[in-house]
Amino acid sequence: MREAGVAVIGGGAAGLFAGCFLKMNGADLVILERNAECGLKLLITGHGRCNITNLKEPRELKRGYHEASNFVYPAINSFPPSACVRFIEDEVGIRLKTEENDRVFPVSDKASDIRDGLVVYIGKDRIITGFKCVSIRKENCLFEVVSEDGHIVRAKHVILACGGMSYPHTGSDGSGFKLASALGHSIAKPAAALATVNTSAEFCGPLAGVTVPGVVLTLYDRGAKRAVSGGDLLFTHKGISGPSVMELSREIPARPDNTYILADLAPGITDRSLTELIDSKPRALFATALASLVPRRLAESLLDDTQIKCSGVTSAERKKVLLRLKEFRFDINEAPDINSAYCTRGGVELSELDRKSFGSGIIPGLFIIGENTDVDGISGGYNLAFAAASAHLAVKSIVG
Repeated sequence: MREAGVAVIGGGAAGLFAGCFLKMNGADLVILERNAECGLKLLITGHGRCNITNLKEPRELKRGYHEASNFVYPAINSFPPSACVRFIEDEVGIRLKTEENDRVFPVSDKASDIRDGLVVYIGKDRIITGFKCVSIRKENCLFEVVSEDGHIVRAKHVILACGGMSYPHTGSDGSGFKLASALGHSIAKPAAALATVNTSAEFCGPLAGVTVPGVVLTLYDRGAKRAVSGGDLLFTHKGISGPSVMELSREIPARPDNTYILADLAPGITDRSLTELIDSKPRALFATALASLVPRRLAESLLDDTQIKCSGVTSAERKKVLLRLKEFRFDINEAPDINSAYCTRGGVELSELDRKSFGSGIIPGLFIIGENTDVDGISGGYNLAFAAASAHLAVKSIVG
């Protein structure tokens, strides 16, 4: 039996930040982590570099949280990314750097530095690993958190920070949703967000590894426009990925039926500008001319004849290539795989939480933060920014 003022269930990003803020305020805390070590998912964020936050101002940042933008605003305004940067540098002692699009990384480019720094700051004596929580009950104003092997932790407050369902081997396996549901909370159906997309385009495999910058993608479902996204597109062996694709993945239905993406691979190109390009290079191969617009391997894949010169391109051939450039269709084979998604859409219904404290409206003393809630952000540090901000607001509500 162990007793603590606050039990944090989950030692991922949100749980570790909660532990740091509780420790900083002198609170009696314990973190209960199901794995043998904390922050396994944190280690793979930002391709192992850990894009810890995004330095946009809160009113601009909130636009990256889709339907939850207004809900998350009090948190990211109370603890904005600039405050997160100061905390990590001044308190945790890790130097950070800012890159393109306001993304923030450790100077070392090692996610392990962030994870290890947070763990050391909290103190390993405040962390119990291998604690697989199976139930939470509240009796006489105290919570009892019970592990799979029968160990019990009692606490006045509980912070649920178990993550979502993506990359389940890291501990983000949906267990937090089950715990919240058992306590009376409703769960918005989990689905993949920030995921790659498998398609039926036969030439994706040969183009694997090719990146097309600045594309515009439009997702259609049964003929109706569902979402639009812009950014880089990456071809994979089974389909497409990259920021523009991953932003759309959350909108793909669980059972894609006549669901497809139309890609504008060269948004700045018109029939007139393509005609001018062809006319300016009469002796060049058409593939070479197109390679000034898109990567060479992609340019060649768009042509029926890769050896045709610009001087030999007919009006019909030009228009066919233009259509392929402007409205290339990727039919979607299946819903994105939540197991390999970077984030989970769905979770504890926001209507059941106080957005100014992340306190449960059903169980007093219970707080639910991070990806355990129905909040998912776009790529670029948004989800870790929310993990830190929601943890900070919950702790602030607890310690006063």
